[in-house]
Amino acid sequence: MTQRPVYEMALQLQDRARQLSEGAAGEKEAARVASRISELTARLAELRREVTVALALKDQGAAVVASLPAASDGLEPFTRRAENGWPGDQAFNTAKRKVQEAATAIREENLAAWAEWSGRRLAALPLARIPMLPPQEQASARSRRVDLERAASAKTVTTGDITLFVTKWESLAESLRDAKEPPAELLALLERLDSRPAPTLRDITDQEIALLREFAMDGQVSLTRKGA
Repeated sequence: MTQRPVYEMALQLQDRARQLSEGAAGEKEAARVASRISELTARLAELRREVTVALALKDQGAAVVASLPAASDGLEPFTRRAENGWPGDQAFNTAKRKVQEAATAIREENLAAWAEWSGRRLAALPLARIPMLPPQEQASARSRRVDLERAASAKTVTTGDITLFVTKWESLAESLRDAKEPPAELLALLERLDSRPAPTLRDITDQEIALLREFAMDGQVSLTRKGA
């Protein structure tokens, strides 16, 4: 059983609740069922969102193994009971719990698949070429890189996040596709500048300063006086 037919069944139950016979008992039962259906529908909507995310990740080539066994365990008896009359509160509560458990399990699977897939996509980018881009393009490339790294480490993921990641990844990949590989000495110097403790001006040679200027990276290095 998929979550879609069960979700539709819950909507049908809402319609039936409005059709209960008149009278105090009927109105009370209608109110009970309508309240329980609303609660179950909210859980089903959450489950549907996670399934949608799993399918979107799978479409992008992520290793997703999303299933609904926990939800089916609680929803199949619930469905059989609903076919013969209004389910009791215990049946509703069991169904809600099973749906919530399934949504939580799939969410965890989605996050694991997202972290692996987005990390793999980032690793495929030739990020070392960013310094070789024209100066006016370097800032936007670095901004996209930061956005991608932040998204990859997020603790939640939606279909919108996946779409935005793909768009920014493709844009950055296009910018770097024809850029040259940076010289080894530039990469080594940048690594030194990023190290902690940072090197002092005395540690940087005139040739290295000229190298930074050659690739328009001198404006990205700040000097701080010790003890200031």
